[in-house]
Formats: sequence, C-alpha cells, structure tokens
Amino acid sequence: MPRELPGNPIVGAPAGRLVLSRGAVAAMAATFALMGMVAAAYGPLLEHLARRFSISLPLAGASLSVHFTGALVGVLVSMRAMEKMSGRATVTAGTVSLGFGCAGVALLTGWPAFLVAVFVIGFGWGTLVIGLNQLVAFSEGARRSALLNALNGAYSAGAVASPILVANLAEHNLAVLYAGAAAIAFALVPAAAGIAGRLPVALGASRRPGLLVGIFVAAFILYVAIEAGTGGWMPSHLESVGLRPAAAAALTSGFWLALAAGRLLATLIPPSVPEAAIVLTGSAVATVALLAAWLGVATPVAYVMTGLALAPIFPTGIVWLARLRPGDARATSWLFPAATVGGIAGPGLTGLVIARLGVGSAPLVLAVVAAACFSAFWLARRSSVAKA
Repeated sequence: MPRELPGNPIVGAPAGRLVLSRGAVAAMAATFALMGMVAAAYGPLLEHLARRFSISLPLAGASLSVHFTGALVGVLVSMRAMEKMSGRATVTAGTVSLGFGCAGVALLTGWPAFLVAVFVIGFGWGTLVIGLNQLVAFSEGARRSALLNALNGAYSAGAVASPILVANLAEHNLAVLYAGAAAIAFALVPAAAGIAGRLPVALGASRRPGLLVGIFVAAFILYVAIEAGTGGWMPSHLESVGLRPAAAAALTSGFWLALAAGRLLATLIPPSVPEAAIVLTGSAVATVALLAAWLGVATPVAYVMTGLALAPIFPTGIVWLARLRPGDARATSWLFPAATVGGIAGPGLTGLVIARLGVGSAPLVLAVVAAACFSAFWLARRSSVAKA
C-alpha cells in the first residue's frame, strides 16, 4: 500500500505521476452520485423544512445559499491545500466533512444547528468537487476526458434520483435519509487509499491565473449560467407556451436526464477527437437549440438537445485546460470557484433580463449567454494555438 514520506508524498507514485486504482475510481463514481443527490435535495426539501422547523418558505430557501457558501469556502481552501497535500488526504477530508454534515442534519433538531450542518456538507462538497475533478484531470491515462465525463454523469444521475427519494421519503424519514447518506460517505473513506500522488504545481509560477486561464474562467462562468438558467427557466417558459405544469416539470426532468446521458455518451468519443472540438461543438449546438426553443421549433425536443449538447462541456473543458497546462494544477483550480460564481450570479443576472423582457424571452436570453460561452471557448482555442 503506498504510504506518505516527507519530501516524497507517495511511495509507489514517482514524482510527476498521479495514479488512481480501479477501486478508487469506482469509489469516486459513488461519491459523485452521492454529491449529486445531496445537492439536488434542497429544492424538493424546502416545504418539508418549512414544516419541520416552523419557518417560512423563503427562510427555508436559505439552506441552499448556506450550502453553496460552504462549497465556495471548501473550493478556495482546497485550491491552496492541494498544492501541499496528497490527493488521498484531500479526498479523505472532503468525504469525512460530507459525512459529518449529513450526520448533523440527521441528528440536530434546531434550525441554526441545521444550517451549521448544511455548511459542513457544503464545505465537504466543494472540497470534493475540486479534488475529484482535479485528480482525474491530471491522472495518468489517455482516456481522462472520457473518465471525467462518466464520473460527472454519475453526479447527474444522483441529481435525477434525489427528488424522487425526497418526494417519497422525506416527509417522515428525513433523518433516515441523511443518516444513510452519512453512512455511505464514511464507507467510502477507505477507498481514498487507492489514490497515489499529488497534483503537479509549477515551482515559481505566479498565483495569478494569466490570460488563457482567465478566458477559461469566463467561459466556465457562462457555461454554468446556461446550465442553471435552462433548468430553472424551462418550466416557466414551457407553461407560457401552453404546456401544463406536470408536463413542463416532466420535460425539465428530461433536460437533466439528457445532461446525465450525454456525459455517459461522451465516453464513447474516440480519444483522437480534441477536447477543444468537443467543447466548441457542444456550446454551438446548445446555442442553436436554445434559439430553436425560442422560435417554437419543436421546443421540448430543443430543450432536451440543449441538455445533450451541454453535457460534455464542463468535464471536457477541465481536461482541455489540463492538457494545455500539464505541469501546473493551479490553472484548472481557478475553474471551480468560477463554476460556483456562475451558479450564484448567472441565474440572478439572466433572471433580471428575463423579468424585464418577459418569460417568453428566456430561451433567447440563454442563447445569447451560450453564444458568449462559445465565443470565450473559441478565443481560448485561438490563444492556445497562438502560443503553441
């Protein structure tokens, strides 16, 4: 079993190598699925939380903000910590934090204590988001992009399953649900032993992201704004064009299912296809699909196509930048706070525009954001080619 020594982080993982065992990869898939389930549970839980703690629905909604605040703190702490800690230590810390947070939700009874537990969940969640994605992106192997798409597909699958579990069990078994999540998290901790090595960091390199990384950061903020905005505005837009609420909700689930399926299908893309081509094609197709939804051209199908097109962008984009900056994990680390910012600010800003123009403009506004995302990735490709 690899063990840590001063000056040489992992015996069995020579300098410059980051190796993941099959057991570690399988545990990563389970962890991604658990993370998706936890993150997607808040929305369906709001009414249950309002009744459980005798609070208003808007106050219950603060749980989501607390989670993502914890996640942002986890990402920012991990950005620096992963430069000195082994990959095994980072994943262990994130998984343990996730487990303790879920145990806290299951056991604590007061609203303030509940929010503290949610913050701990968010911290572990953010640590794992950056830790797992970074470790796979810089690990050995020619199929890193396929593997990262598959793992993020597991996350999406967990996000799809979570509302079903919450709807059927949360009313009387909320503590049991979170106790089960805590048990799963703690059971996954030993699998981190299959991670050997640490992230590469270029000695003497500036901590500032630089122009190329800055372009990727902008593109990722825009990408997350599209994904969150589409999932959030789909039901309202579909109802505005005549669909019943139940049908609109079902189609929204179809969007998230397409996102999960698309990431799994992306594993079939040959390794010879450049990451840049995958990302640019996905963002271009998403732009066209959203325009079709606005024009009323097979709107339900257009939304599902948007999910399929968006699916490979996030994981493949990480691997793309990792290939451009193979010796410095600091470059890709900036993408994770960018994703968090996109998730917080993107829906709010697009919502302001949609509120002014009307809900019927939602897919058009999102198409403009998608076109900006495509432009940013295109600029990244031009910049990387010019430097080559």
